Amino acid sequence: MIARSIVIPLCSALALTVTACNAGPEPAPTGPPTTPTVSKTEREEQKAGEAVEVVMENTKYVPMAVSVPVGGTITWTNEDDFPHTVTKQSGPGPELDSGDIEAGGTFEQTFGDAGTIDYVCTIHPSQTGTITVEQR
Repeated sequence: MIARSIVIPLCSALALTVTACNAGPEPAPTGPPTTPTVSKTEREEQKAGEAVEVVMENTKYVPMAVSVPVGGTITWTNEDDFPHTVTKQSGPGPELDSGDIEAGGTFEQTFGDAGTIDYVCTIHPSQTGTITVEQR
């Protein structure tokens, strides 16, 4: 009789544990996902102010090809131990010429005209890049 009074509660506890462990994943939330509301004007201001980073390392522009909206800005950072330049070869807009950017230095340019710009490091002519300025 004593064994029976111990076995029944023990089996019940074991059954509850197994059931809880096999309950499965929690159900997915229902309804549409929530996203912050941003006005059209705020979106346009964000795009116009978009900033892109390009690193100069191992005598390369990384990434070699970038896109920015009209009004967007690119910042180049020289992570090599020697100077580089950012000099436009072709494309719309005003002249783009950084002069020498020393090791650890940066150069920033904002783009106002849509189109494709090819640029080069005049110190290392095999170091080239492309900028696509998009009217968004």
